[in-house]
Amino acid sequence: MLPILPKARKAMNDAFHKELFRAMWNVCPILKEIRFRPQTEGRNASYQRDDGTIVETDYKQRSVEREWKFEDARGLDPEAFLQTASDMGEEMGKKMMTDLLTTVKAATEEVGNVVNCEGKRLTFEKFLEMVTKIYTEFDDFGQPRQKALLLPPEACQQVTKQLKEWESDPAKRDALEQAIEQHRKAFYERETRRRMVD
Repeated sequence: MLPILPKARKAMNDAFHKELFRAMWNVCPILKEIRFRPQTEGRNASYQRDDGTIVETDYKQRSVEREWKFEDARGLDPEAFLQTASDMGEEMGKKMMTDLLTTVKAATEEVGNVVNCEGKRLTFEKFLEMVTKIYTEFDDFGQPRQKALLLPPEACQQVTKQLKEWESDPAKRDALEQAIEQHRKAFYERETRRRMVD
């Protein structure tokens, strides 16, 4: 029997994990942008909404599995090895994205932040309503933190074109800036009221 080569095994594990995560984040780049807070103990968590409501986090375990027999691994080329990692990462990314969209949909419906375009194109009025309803945070320079709008490629091109048109219209630009300014004031008020915790 051949010896186990620790350096080679570590290199293979590192390459496998790197490809798995690359494929997982590639499903939708928004997954990589989500801020998180590691939880090292306990089986549940909660967060508080602006209205004071405490929301319990419902953890769901997600897993992706593949099984290789020793005989199947003989002669396995590096491309096939990495393709398995890529397939697993893509599958996990799709599960995460499905969970994310399901959770966001439920939360927006629960608090009434739904903007319904009724199957039609996104109009400026609906876009402004969306900007007004979306929770917005600001950086240290008072600039709004970037948001992501998930759309199919064709709709993304259309909305990008519309945004340029709306930003070049002074009245529409002012309306958007006014909505952002309202968010900025609310954000600073929240930050002022926030209690520091040891």
